[in-house]
Amino acid sequence: MRIVRHILAECRADHVFALMVVALGGWSAVSLALLALNLFEPLQVR
Repeated sequence: MRIVRHILAECRADHVFALMVVALGGWSAVSLALLALNLFEPLQVR
């Protein structure tokens, strides 16, 4: 939790850093969603 508090304090101080964290989080979510779709694709019955 100490690391999360440090990141939140940094985000409050620097808005560019906050925007970068949000953008990286969003990109990670999109990447994981695409990976999950690709992993389950071979399991589909044709």
